[in-house]
Amino acid sequence: MNNRGQSLVLFVLLIPLVLMILYAVYEIGRMTLLKHELDNINAIALDYGIDKINDENIDIEIKELIEKNKNDIDKIDIRILDNKIYITLEESLSKRTTLFRNTFKVKSSYVGYMDNDKKIIKRD
Repeated sequence: MNNRGQSLVLFVLLIPLVLMILYAVYEIGRMTLLKHELDNINAIALDYGIDKINDENIDIEIKELIEKNKNDIDKIDIRILDNKIYITLEESLSKRTTLFRNTFKVKSSYVGYMDNDKKIIKRD
């Protein structure tokens, strides 16, 4: 009995599945890395903003700081309410090379404020 033909058919059927799994792991890794990058930029911006919360045009300064760290963010939303700073950053992976036509969006939302002379930065 010849098993080479069966092995070839099995190999041809399994290779696309293995490649799709590897590509999915790659894409998830890219999204995780981008999320981590946006979270770090958000923390830096909030730390700066909390120190200077009473300055005029602090939202413009925070936006400039964010753009200096990463200039291709799709959406930057900065709100200052009740001495709290809310920052939401959003970027899509579609502008980078991807095989899928879907747009994967990565979002990072944080809030920062002072509480009993301590800086509080947490997810929104």
